[in-house]
Amino acid sequence: MTTRIDLIAKELNNLHRGRGLYAPDVVHRLGPLLSALMFGDNEPDEALGRGLISAHLFDAARTLQPDLEKVFLAGLAVGDDSPYLTTRLENVGVELDRGPRTIIRRLREANRAVAQVLVRRTRVDDDPNPFNARGWYVDRIESHAIIGDRPRFIGVRDIRVTHDGVATLCESFSVPHLPDGPDGSKIQVEATEGCELLHVDRYSTSSWLLTMHLPRPFNTGETHRVGVSVTMPSRAFIRPYNALVAVRRTRSFLASVRFEDSDEANDVWRYDGVPPPVIEDGQPTEHHLTPNGDHAVVADWPDVRQGLAYGIGWA
Repeated sequence: MTTRIDLIAKELNNLHRGRGLYAPDVVHRLGPLLSALMFGDNEPDEALGRGLISAHLFDAARTLQPDLEKVFLAGLAVGDDSPYLTTRLENVGVELDRGPRTIIRRLREANRAVAQVLVRRTRVDDDPNPFNARGWYVDRIESHAIIGDRPRFIGVRDIRVTHDGVATLCESFSVPHLPDGPDGSKIQVEATEGCELLHVDRYSTSSWLLTMHLPRPFNTGETHRVGVSVTMPSRAFIRPYNALVAVRRTRSFLASVRFEDSDEANDVWRYDGVPPPVIEDGQPTEHHLTPNGDHAVVADWPDVRQGLAYGIGWA
């Protein structure tokens, strides 16, 4: 049976080919398991990636016996800039006074030993917390609010997959509950795109957990768009804002609000990365927005920081 260690060792073997660590596209030559170990839920970075890969592999190589370390580094093209792996292995074979077959066997031993070290030091465990499931991040999220007798919020997420086999997404939405307000039992949630099946679980009085089943398993580097619509039972149920507090990595956010009643809002403003409790205060910021002829406003944030609130408020 092929184990996780065997698969990582195979990916290391593939990494040695050609110019090894110094190949121009080394970040994208990492196999999916190595990429997940080294970059986690972040997209592999061209500028910093080679340094990060080097740090992981050099540190692991130091644990090897001297001959295995020398063969492993030769495979990576460290200390020997020959563009061909066979040449580098021949050179290290001469240095160690070992034949080609022995050197190839030593390289396989080294790869497996390094794989064991990487798994032990950078272990990736499945987090049972559904709000923090690994394997993807949000490249862009849009939230479009239509404020009428039954307010509707349409959320669209463009996700990028960082681990192989991602088939479900878990996200949450919250509607702060007032003591004398509606109980939320009549909220309607439906998938609008990119979802085969949508499960909705009420997590608390004011929060819901959405489990979105994708049309197929997605692999590292793939992108996908998922849309969900939430319709409120009445205008009295919502608070006067359309906002995002990113729990997982999110690159960018766009929010829009359209008021079906032109007299709905006398003042509209934006929140540009504030502590979440600020939006509950309902105090206008200095960044005011003016509705257009369709009684709508739009705001865009190209950079989003986890844990801070972005969005549109009104009064």
